[in-house]
Amino acid sequence: MKHIKIAIKCAVFLSILIVSLYFINKILESKYIIKNSRWPTTSSYNQFYRMEKDSIDVLFLGSSVVVNSFIPQEIYNDYGIRSYNLGSEQQSLFISYYWLKEALRYQKPKVVVLDVLFMWDLHPESSVNMSEGLIRKSLDPMRWSSVKQEAVRSLCKLDNSNSEMSYYFTNLRYHSRWSDLKEYDFKPSMVVDNPLFGYAPIVGDGPDSYTAFFKPDDTKAIMEFQPFMQEYLDKIVQLCKENDIRLIMIDMPGNGMHDGVNNAHVLYSKENDVDYLNLCTQEYYDKIGGDLPKVNIIGHSNVLGAVRMSRFMGNLLHDFYGLQPVHDEQYENSRRYYEHMLKNSSLFNIDDPAEYFNTINDDDYAVFMAAKGDSSLTLNDKNVKDALRQLGLTLSYENDPSSSYMAVIIGGKVITEEVSSEQISYIGSIRDYNSIYSIISGNKKSGNLSSILIEGEEYSIDSVGLNVVVFDLVTQTVVDKAVFSGASIIR
Repeated sequence: MKHIKIAIKCAVFLSILIVSLYFINKILESKYIIKNSRWPTTSSYNQFYRMEKDSIDVLFLGSSVVVNSFIPQEIYNDYGIRSYNLGSEQQSLFISYYWLKEALRYQKPKVVVLDVLFMWDLHPESSVNMSEGLIRKSLDPMRWSSVKQEAVRSLCKLDNSNSEMSYYFTNLRYHSRWSDLKEYDFKPSMVVDNPLFGYAPIVGDGPDSYTAFFKPDDTKAIMEFQPFMQEYLDKIVQLCKENDIRLIMIDMPGNGMHDGVNNAHVLYSKENDVDYLNLCTQEYYDKIGGDLPKVNIIGHSNVLGAVRMSRFMGNLLHDFYGLQPVHDEQYENSRRYYEHMLKNSSLFNIDDPAEYFNTINDDDYAVFMAAKGDSSLTLNDKNVKDALRQLGLTLSYENDPSSSYMAVIIGGKVITEEVSSEQISYIGSIRDYNSIYSIISGNKKSGNLSSILIEGEEYSIDSVGLNVVVFDLVTQTVVDKAVFSGASIIR
């Protein structure tokens, strides 16, 4: 009997220890979500596991240029084709292979679109052509299975600097994060949600010009693949053939194209009966509809460029590969979120102040305003004044250019609006006190400054005029910041 009691106590102790370690590991792991990262891989991969079984027809794999270029929701909206973007920052063929293998445990895609940028030795310091931090960013969210076990084991055999145990017990790698833990480290719901199916939007203009690749001058030039990358490209090709999947190799615009790269990919595609699209060419640039700098498809596509890129790919998948439209509630339910994302991204491209203020008149936004010096010039335009009044503001500083001024509008409700001849400040919260903000406005005689702090981070541009910061209550992120001075918008 005594031995049984000891065995039970040991079993209970071990159970508590294992559960504790599991939760400690989850808390300490670095998390990349919409709130803190341009490439929110943690949320994107977690969202993948929430998709209904066998509900994805197309998978996108590859580096960040893929993550920023292909929008599954746009492809579904236009063509009814269900896709998911499993790309990640600097994703080498090693990671692409294991994420494809993992995806096939849950899905039966008809087409895989693979970015082949990393066929070259872009990270000679790494045996898998990828930095250790980005490997973990891609592998940590993968569920434990024979696939992840194989990936970790292969990685650690190739690179002695990686510890296999640190992938099982991630607290060994992330123990120093104790002092940097955030709200989302303790709230799994904040980490899972990414209704864009792996796509990550980027806002901003692209380069002013682009030199496209034309047909090769030297048809005999062949660049040698990085041997290890070829090994894993071969594995991807074999995996696709075994599962009756059509593989499309792609080079994205801006991938550093030249004759040797093009010829090597063309030759490989012919020898292995897979398709190859060199989107670096002028022909494809025109077909996609790039229009620099506003509609950027070079390198990391902005949202406008990604919409064009996705429509092009959707058309190709429908017309050439014969994928037919399917009604799917998963994609129907995310339409509104997608439209909201498009609205967020549109703020950057608005040049008219009145249009801007009309656009941010939305219950999904928190709007923070703080004047620096003279901000009254913006009110010279009647349309601007009307738009600001539609926001619920009284604009009592209209005839007093020397005043300090601030306003806060949250969810369509004016929380505060204040005018003074002295410096003024205000502290408040959003999201049930989870996010604290503070505002300072100073005229020329009282500091001549503007400060808009949200969760301890300064977002005010602090230029003369009316400084405005827009916080999205849906994504819990700042989506735009600008200064209004007269008829101009400064960013």
